[in-house]
Amino acid sequence: MFKVAYSKYKNVTPSLIKKEQNLSGVSTNRLSNTIGSLINCSLDHITFTFDSASGGSLCTIKHDDLLKRATFNNEMFCVVHAHSAPITDIQYNTFNQSIVATCALDSVIKLWSVSEEPELAMSKMDPLASIPISENRSDCVQWNPNVDGIFVSSSLNTVYLWDVNEGQASNVQTICPHTEAIQGLCWKKDGSLICTAAKDKSMCITDPRNTNTNQNLKIQNSKTSNKDTKVVWLGTSDCIMTSVYTPSFTREIHLWDIRNTSEPVHESSIDSGNNVLNPYYDHDTSALFLVGKAETNIKYGEVFLNNSWSFTHNSSQHIDDQIKAACLLPKYGLNLMKCEIDRMILLTRNSVYPLPYIAPRNDKSSFHQNLYPDTFNVYKPGCTKTEWLEGKNSDALKAPLNLTSQKNFGKNEEKSQSTSLASVDPPSVQPAKNSDPVVSVLVPSINQQSVQITPSSTDNNKIDKPDTTQIEDASSDKENNQKKPENVVIRSAVNHSLQPNPKPLTPLAAQSRSSKVKSVFYQSKFKYINGKTANKNDHITNIRGLSSMWSAESNGFQINTRHAAFFVSGNSGQIGVVQLNKVGRLDDTVNNTIVNKVKCSDFQWDLFDENTLAAACDDCTIKIWKIPEDGLDKSLDEPELSLTGHADRVSSIKFHPYAKNVLASASYDKSIKIWNIDACQAMITLQHHPDFIFNFNWSPCGTKLATICKDGYIRIFSPLQSDQPILESKCGPRKDAKAARIEWVLHGRGLFVSGFGSGNLRQIFLFDSETLTELNSEDINHSPSLLIPYIDQDINVVYLYAKGEETIILYEIQEDEPYFQVLTPFKPDGSHLAIGFLPKITCDVKSAEIAKSFRLTKDNRIEPMSFTVPRVKLSFFQDDIFPDTIDRCEAYLSADDWFSGIQMQLNYINLQPQGMQRLSEMNAVDKGNQASRQKDMIKKVETKNGKQNGHTALNLNENDGNMITAMLQRASLFHQNKSDDDDDEDDDNSGWD
Repeated sequence: MFKVAYSKYKNVTPSLIKKEQNLSGVSTNRLSNTIGSLINCSLDHITFTFDSASGGSLCTIKHDDLLKRATFNNEMFCVVHAHSAPITDIQYNTFNQSIVATCALDSVIKLWSVSEEPELAMSKMDPLASIPISENRSDCVQWNPNVDGIFVSSSLNTVYLWDVNEGQASNVQTICPHTEAIQGLCWKKDGSLICTAAKDKSMCITDPRNTNTNQNLKIQNSKTSNKDTKVVWLGTSDCIMTSVYTPSFTREIHLWDIRNTSEPVHESSIDSGNNVLNPYYDHDTSALFLVGKAETNIKYGEVFLNNSWSFTHNSSQHIDDQIKAACLLPKYGLNLMKCEIDRMILLTRNSVYPLPYIAPRNDKSSFHQNLYPDTFNVYKPGCTKTEWLEGKNSDALKAPLNLTSQKNFGKNEEKSQSTSLASVDPPSVQPAKNSDPVVSVLVPSINQQSVQITPSSTDNNKIDKPDTTQIEDASSDKENNQKKPENVVIRSAVNHSLQPNPKPLTPLAAQSRSSKVKSVFYQSKFKYINGKTANKNDHITNIRGLSSMWSAESNGFQINTRHAAFFVSGNSGQIGVVQLNKVGRLDDTVNNTIVNKVKCSDFQWDLFDENTLAAACDDCTIKIWKIPEDGLDKSLDEPELSLTGHADRVSSIKFHPYAKNVLASASYDKSIKIWNIDACQAMITLQHHPDFIFNFNWSPCGTKLATICKDGYIRIFSPLQSDQPILESKCGPRKDAKAARIEWVLHGRGLFVSGFGSGNLRQIFLFDSETLTELNSEDINHSPSLLIPYIDQDINVVYLYAKGEETIILYEIQEDEPYFQVLTPFKPDGSHLAIGFLPKITCDVKSAEIAKSFRLTKDNRIEPMSFTVPRVKLSFFQDDIFPDTIDRCEAYLSADDWFSGIQMQLNYINLQPQGMQRLSEMNAVDKGNQASRQKDMIKKVETKNGKQNGHTALNLNENDGNMITAMLQRASLFHQNKSDDDDDEDDDNSGWD
């Protein structure tokens, strides 16, 4: 292990500011993750984006505004509607810091002039240029650090080189260095090369002036996952730093030598988290700041480029609010007398505020020059634009950073409003040393198969390498990292026709915001769901000994197509079981029950054996019971088997949705165990929870577990891969709440959470399961009872009920904003204790019944309930509300196969009954028939009017045509209703009147 020399920046610490020194009231909850920066600053101004109707608004403030304890207001600050879609990047010009470039998802790059408005004492933004591109989005922009008026932009897998001259931008070159979307882009400090990192797990070093892609240097990095890769070129050296998210769910920093790209020179593991760490590098002091989006910690460290390249993590700082984006203040804006080394400007969930990093010194009255090495020149380019475009490269210039140079280049210096920098007499300027005279001219000779490295005795930023290095061409086929559908095999159980594969699923965070207008005016097909209870003759009544006392972790009522189970009063953990087909009043004698002999916390039916019931007990065991085919003819007191392993009482259990005899259980010992019932042992134990586990649930694909804990965190586990969570984040419900529920929605792309806020405020939340970012939340009402959700995974409808209440609240969950669509609630007669839902295949499709359930009421009865969608043409199969559903009749895997990691293929069932035509097919035919009927009706009316009036047929105007069309539609509906009524007279539906 090499020894790192002592650094004068080792003990640099952040100086937390007071609340009076930030801009509060900024809303950034809906900002999506981008590869660019959502906030940036110059010496005078700070520009950032925030939540708005389209996501394309900008706000520019002065640094002094942060000292006034201001509250964000559109009238007090400079706010412009810059783009028609969410902004993806904001970058100030290196050499003229009154120019800022922005890009957005509307595929437009814009240049703005930022200045001050003396009369209003506020900033001002004036548009300079608008640059449309051919792609459907623009991801990031980067100004050349050594040439004025040159910048590059990326869009998907394409890089554009732009020349800005007198407010006009022209495209110089267009290159495609990758086959998949670019995730990171940076310049070398001398402005000669760029480095891009893409989703195909590769990096590419290229000269943007050269269109020959064969001369690009490709670097393959197989240690990254599908998440973004951030890349930073460390000054003018040959070192490239990448921030990656590995397949083992750790976040790492890699240092690459472009002279030998076979593997990283240095790898440093930081931690595990939800998102990749965004690096912010100080090229003068080699300080590195790492910030994860939607996180509350900033990590500080140093990169050493001496004899051995390495990274050292020095400290971490906790922030009270989630960080959405950050940027570094230019060096000339620092407070040198206070030994301020760097200053970060943070855009958090609710505010904008600075975070200075101070080097501790005893003597605070003197200027410590040793802390401030020469900095890269920001007011004189090292190369002219004309020379650079002709292929010439020049060394980046450096200038001293001291009180005199800071005063000459102070904030009050007048700047030009164009991209041509006004001439400024700089202090003594010297070119930056190049780390390698041969590799510095890598392009256009980058296509060489070998590069000769000439070591220099005066160069301290070298790593010992052989004299020759083989650079391999990494232009092989790339992996396709696009997220694939979880279910790939679909079959029809009704008409036995092979159905097409579903569309690939994409993360919610990657959903296009172009459908936002559609979401605002969206009318749900399920808006007027009609709930109805069955006739009293179909109720099961006189349930003796029914208990209403159970914990919030249990539903207290479980059903399948044969049986219903419920708690029975007493201290022996009794569970009552009745058969659903035996309706009417039960005998007055004592009901036969399952006797666990100890208090029972939860129970659940086996999904693939309707006669098997699992019960979680307070003696730390899980008991498996077998129910006779004809129901309980006597009480059972000896279980089929008992699972032992928890150190405290078991709170809840869940069977695996597709694997037979695989059961997960949560306990008060703060662990989750996954059992192989066939082997009677726990195969996997998850022990990462610091507090009591409120609830957990299997993902729709059956490979992940989502948990919600009393510490206020959501955790996602992949049990077959690791016993540590792959994602972990603070969730919406407050810490130390009394209960919460979590469910997977949107085919595994979202997580629905029901919980409590302060004062028993019931709330619901939606999170992106890929990043655990909060997409939306909604306050329901104040009540002490937890809202228990049931999710219809096929149509994304949520049914919410609470013990002791009467109303059933319904929502539809959408993939786009606002995500929650309120549906018509249902209020049956009397309050209920619990509700259980049957599988979708039990629904009466011909009656547009989308859900069938049973309700356990306080008056000791079980009532059937039906939820239907009002439709006119019930003689047709309503395929728009009945998509193919997963076949759950049989298990797909055995327990041994699932624990061995065998992948399963899910089958889908087409619910279309035999002989029924699809509604979508009928509508296509009706459109053609209606057009022809309209023409015939118009001809008849014209002929009739002509005969009555004794002259030629009249030409009907547009209003007459619309009236005739409306009459035809009403006639068609009347005819259809009459046909449906005639069909209903022959059916016996008296059971659901």
